[in-house]
Amino acid sequence: MSLGLAEQLLPDDPQAVQQLLAEARAATSSALAELRDLVHGIHPPGTRASRPGRGSEALALANPIPTSVVTHLPGRLPAPVESAAYFAVAEVLTNAIKHAHAQHIEITVEFTAHPGSTAGLPAMRVSDDGHGGASLDGGSGLRGVVRRLGAFDGTLIVDSPPGGPTEIRTSLPCASS
Repeated sequence: MSLGLAEQLLPDDPQAVQQLLAEARAATSSALAELRDLVHGIHPPGTRASRPGRGSEALALANPIPTSVVTHLPGRLPAPVESAAYFAVAEVLTNAIKHAHAQHIEITVEFTAHPGSTAGLPAMRVSDDGHGGASLDGGSGLRGVVRRLGAFDGTLIVDSPPGGPTEIRTSLPCASS
């Protein structure tokens, strides 16, 4: 509403327009902060299920390409890490479906504990038998995964030679429960 009013006042009262634009900017910033807080509290389907790895299984079941899932998790991961892992696997899987022309995809989720600690490294791997050529330079999907994982000091490695196969490895340092 402030922007519409500012449009109407533009020719007659530039100071009033400036004030309305400042109010609109503040309201927008506040709304974005509220949305970020809301999104951080949303958990993807299956990630808060009773058994670790359910999120990857749900993704595999919905996939039009035959997809197998191998999960080796000792327990629950922190909710934000599970959520980031789920969305990372979902995006990598989407890329494989759209671009790889694969006949089979495998999702592997493992946790390697640091000796004497619950801290460790959850690692997700999405492999396909497609034609290869995946790259961080190719589009925004994998770069978005890198940004999401970067918030947790996570990593993404692409191994996708021309002709295939493709393997995308991601990791997120954390503790398990």
